[in-house]
Amino acid sequence: MDPVARLAQESLKDTLGQTVVVENIAGAATVVAGAETLKSPADGHTMLMIANSFAANITLRARTADWQRAFAPVVQATVVPHVLVVAPPLKIDWAGFVKRLRESGDSVTYGSPGIGTSPHLGSEHFLRLIGGRAVHAPYNGTSQLFVDLFAGRIDFALSNLPDVVQSIDEGKLLALAVTADRRVRELPKVPTFTELGQPDLLSDSWFGIMVRRDTPAPAREALERAWLTALTRPDVRERLQGLSFTVLARPGAEFETVIDRYVSTYARIIKESGITVQQ
Repeated sequence: MDPVARLAQESLKDTLGQTVVVENIAGAATVVAGAETLKSPADGHTMLMIANSFAANITLRARTADWQRAFAPVVQATVVPHVLVVAPPLKIDWAGFVKRLRESGDSVTYGSPGIGTSPHLGSEHFLRLIGGRAVHAPYNGTSQLFVDLFAGRIDFALSNLPDVVQSIDEGKLLALAVTADRRVRELPKVPTFTELGQPDLLSDSWFGIMVRRDTPAPAREALERAWLTALTRPDVRERLQGLSFTVLARPGAEFETVIDRYVSTYARIIKESGITVQQ
């Protein structure tokens, strides 16, 4: 999240005519930061940056079950595609990989950076779409996940594009598919899931801005305009694209539709899989 906020920071300051401070508040997949935002006045001076975890938390955490009503979307800023990667020693192609998941998935293990993260839920969605199985190995972040993936202790992962590009280029990982509308410039030879017959897969990492739902409409509209202005500036867009972000710049009404889709899809995956987290 931090690069998105900081690259837009100067433009937001110019448009709003006020200093914009980026404050990193870690904890429980943005739950701590969201709770702090709800304690702040509903005057448009406090914004919350969210990711896919916001949509997952609606089902996963009782504390945030009503946050769709508590928060209003301002803008969906960016998205990062996920790449399905396996260790090269597997020497497997897409068809062979899918066949293995369907026929002997109980012996296949996939890693994710944590329970309820977008790579976790995306992997579960993928398995359901192809009728496959695999055992989930949750990690605390990605460092040890990649160590184990390189060593073959886990079989595959859906990972953020920027996290795996270098390892793919160096031959440490084999990319089978990417979750983007079209092939990405970083991996032009890697097909999309749509090309491989899985257009409905919901797996990526997006970032957007929310405010308290009771923030006056003029303030929400001013923030939306400021963010859209920032995200369409050539210098901001170029630097974000250089970090492998796809700039979306979707206004709040469109972002709300996206959130609704993710909430409903994640809810089904979480309930069908019996996924739980510590509250």
